[in-house]
Amino acid sequence: MKKIALPILVILLLITGCWQQTIKKPISLKFIGKPMLTGDRGDNWCVTWGADGMLYTAQCDGRGWVDEQNQIRAFRNHQLWQIAGGPDSASFKATPVSGYPDYTRIAQSEIYGPIDSTDSYGSFPPKPRRDTWTWYGYGVVSIDGDFYQFISHCAEKSGFGWFDGSQLIYRKKGEKNWLRWNGTDASDSNRWHLNQGGNQLLFFNEPSQAFSFITIAQYGKDYQLNKDGYVYLYSPEGKENAHTINMARVKKEDIIDRNLWEFFNGKDENRQPVWSKNITDRGAVHTFPAGWGFYSWSPSVVYNKQLNLFVMAVAGTQKPETGGVLAKFMHNEPAALKMLWAENPWGPWTEFYTDEVWNIGDSLNRTYLPQISPKWISEDGKKMYLVYSDAGRGFGKHYKWNMQQFELLFE
Repeated sequence: MKKIALPILVILLLITGCWQQTIKKPISLKFIGKPMLTGDRGDNWCVTWGADGMLYTAQCDGRGWVDEQNQIRAFRNHQLWQIAGGPDSASFKATPVSGYPDYTRIAQSEIYGPIDSTDSYGSFPPKPRRDTWTWYGYGVVSIDGDFYQFISHCAEKSGFGWFDGSQLIYRKKGEKNWLRWNGTDASDSNRWHLNQGGNQLLFFNEPSQAFSFITIAQYGKDYQLNKDGYVYLYSPEGKENAHTINMARVKKEDIIDRNLWEFFNGKDENRQPVWSKNITDRGAVHTFPAGWGFYSWSPSVVYNKQLNLFVMAVAGTQKPETGGVLAKFMHNEPAALKMLWAENPWGPWTEFYTDEVWNIGDSLNRTYLPQISPKWISEDGKKMYLVYSDAGRGFGKHYKWNMQQFELLFE
């Protein structure tokens, strides 16, 4: 009897779910070494891990990296780059993705003045004189060899202001051309003007400008670590409630069908997520401190297979009471960095690290929009890389790709 008692007990515990594998939870982190800076100019750097093994990043407002002849490239409000090599400067190499649509000057404000004839805009028409900026590329993901990216649109008459909608473009595996979610050619410049036919945004003027600024949970190389077939997306709740994070999901094969999206609407009595196809039913998947600038708390979420945890990085910009939520310029003050973990993409999210003055040890730094690399994760899952932007010194010498390794700490 004694020989079979323990196995029977083990079986009973497994059946009842009382014996579960213990998942280590991080309690803090430490940064390792010095930050790596590379490239010419740019920011935001949303990242995904492609089927070809390369890391891909979406750069905004800059020139990215010089070309093979060390020539500075044309200014772009957004560009997609392919990164070869590792996170050390010797092997790191970035090249622009060929065939990616270029509409950087379309519907831009007069902030840059007349178009420079030496800049390469292809066949695109001169920019309209219009009180708005332009389109900015954010959430990008590689799924089964296909690429999808969300392009945020700045509200009209907002100057450098909040976003009021998102376009979705994609490129199928083996294809060269990029399309919009509705099947139109993403390189057709006229269709990027809101007053031209055929450019219906995936989201536009939704309640509180919801889902106008989208990031995507990353599941390893080419989304291969995802098991339930869903793409999970996050978005701050518009300009005045950026501290409230909304969430949506859609089957990966249905991502371009707006009617099939489901929005997080809280949890039921069993703590399971509730989903609704009505965007007005959306609820907060997490709430951060209020009062920060509108460009705050956009989450970067990566699934860490080794730890079986989701890790989130977020930052606040323009501290409360230092210029207002809708301050025209939101990099006057140092940012705050927060790191969180969860066992599911919908949480609950547990904060395990906070730096209220996140300036990488330099009081002049104005860091923002941290992104966790889904590729450069150590074999034990404890070491990862944080990519971020820096607007310090008037968008000066650090306004480029910034990256630093960090190590998760456990009890």
